[in-house]
Amino acid sequence: MLIKTHLAISVFAIILFFPYVNYPIQFIFLALFATVLPDFDTRFSKYGKNYFARVLQFFTKHRGMLHSITLCTLLSLLLAIFTPILAFGFFLGYSLHLLADSFTEKGIPLFWPLKYNAKGFIKTGGVVEKGIFFTIIIADFLLVIVRAL
Repeated sequence: MLIKTHLAISVFAIILFFPYVNYPIQFIFLALFATVLPDFDTRFSKYGKNYFARVLQFFTKHRGMLHSITLCTLLSLLLAIFTPILAFGFFLGYSLHLLADSFTEKGIPLFWPLKYNAKGFIKTGGVVEKGIFFTIIIADFLLVIVRAL
């Protein structure tokens, strides 16, 4: 999926969980950062053009190790051990990215290094994804209104 769709989905989850977190600024930052992190593995990504991402791309391929629940869980557990306040936001953003990409035609290696790919029918940037994006944007606004009441 495109980065804007990933961000719209994560914003929905952020708004949903916001009243229940103790460190809201850190939660928002980590959830949004983790949402875009899996796409650092491609030079075609908006965020894959920086130096850190270029180094990372040397060691991995797009929709490889970074697109697995294995790495998501490992990184989240490390955060939970060393900085627990950051773990939930990170896990939420990262796992939502993986969930969304698992519905695309290319899919993701869900349990990397195992070869099983979770894939669906949605074409990245296609009509269905555009419909999902606009639906989630509307849901974001509705959730903000409901939370404000």
